Amino acid sequence: MATRRARLVLFAVAGCAAFMALLAWACGGSTSSAPSSALAQPQCDASLWGHVYDPTRLTVKTECQTVTGTIINQHASDDGDIDMELALDPQFANLLNTGNISKLSGHLNIEAICQDMVHPDIPAASPACRDVQKMALPPVGTHVRVTGSYVLDTNHGWMEIHPISVITPQ
Repeated sequence: MATRRARLVLFAVAGCAAFMALLAWACGGSTSSAPSSALAQPQCDASLWGHVYDPTRLTVKTECQTVTGTIINQHASDDGDIDMELALDPQFANLLNTGNISKLSGHLNIEAICQDMVHPDIPAASPACRDVQKMALPPVGTHVRVTGSYVLDTNHGWMEIHPISVITPQ
């Protein structure tokens, strides 16, 4: 009887540990002993700013912002970035401005820098894209968690996450 009870306790503990690991994975965290605040918020990579083509057009509003939403479309830009429109989850709607509403159908622009070929019509963008690591970009329709700098693109008049530091499917 004691052996059966010990096995049941071990089974319950193992099941609980597996559930916690699955929950941490699903929430984008880890099962390490790091404080939960460290797991809750991915970090921005400030070094990416050295690879942003013409950063003077971007006004930083929040150095590191995390949002969630669904990728509505994506396309390559001439400067090598991949631009995506993100339909934000309702709790992030306050991050949109009139430019996002009128020009992007109420979506937030998010940009993964230097993920594609720089086109010959923007040769000045080539040096910025040297030695940039490629990131796995989820396909259109994927619900994602995005972390990066929250900026105003003064050329377009809308708000963006640019550059993206971390993008993960949810």
